[in-house]
Amino acid sequence: MSSEYVKKHAKTVFFVDLVPTACNILFIIVVGLYGFSTGDEAGTTFIVLFMLIVMVVVNVIIFIWIIVRIVKVATNKM
Repeated sequence: MSSEYVKKHAKTVFFVDLVPTACNILFIIVVGLYGFSTGDEAGTTFIVLFMLIVMVVVNVIIFIWIIVRIVKVATNKM
């Protein structure tokens, strides 16, 4: 059963899941490289806090976007 509607939403979900995953991988790489290369605890702490705030903001935005999409699909406004 192949439907363009299902394909469209499957692609959307894939990319919505890909954004936080990419942010998490980038976070691990940046903290690891900076922490191991400099040994600067204050700088590493700042980067960790900054990246955590960025990840929380991105996840909240995606969560709100998903809720809006669910409501639109449930009310057939798409």
